[in-house]
Amino acid sequence: MSAEVASVLRGMSYPYLRFVMRPLLLTFLLALLPLLFGLWLNATAPPPTRAYVPTRCTRYCAAHRCRHATRANSPAYFQLRPVYMATVAALGAGGAGLYVAVNIGFYLVFIPALLLWLTYGALRNAGAIRQLRARP
Repeated sequence: MSAEVASVLRGMSYPYLRFVMRPLLLTFLLALLPLLFGLWLNATAPPPTRAYVPTRCTRYCAAHRCRHATRANSPAYFQLRPVYMATVAALGAGGAGLYVAVNIGFYLVFIPALLLWLTYGALRNAGAIRQLRARP
C-alpha cells in the first residue's frame, strides 16, 4: 500500500469506511453482474437477424407479430403486446432520431442509475440498521 493511500485511510474514521465505502463497493460489484451476463449472452448467442426464422424468434418477431407465440405457450405476450405497440408508437411519433435518443437515455442511463442509487441506499440503510441493533 502506498504512503498516500495509507495517509488517506488513517484520516478516515472506521464508520465512514464501513457504512459508506462498503455499500458503495457492494453496489458496484452487483452492477457488474448484469454487465457480465450481457457479455456472456452476446458471446454465445447466434448472430442477430431481421429475417424470419421458423425455429426461433428473431428481430423480425419484435417488428412484426410473432408467429411463434400462441395463447397456450405465451399468454403474457398477448397481454403485453398492446402496451409494447403503444410505447413504440409514442416514441416513433417524434421521428427515428428521438426514438433512438429516448431509448438510450431511458434504458442505458436512467434505469441503471436509478437501480444503482436504490441498491446503494438499501445497502447503506442495512448497515445503519445493523449498527443500531448492535447498540445496548
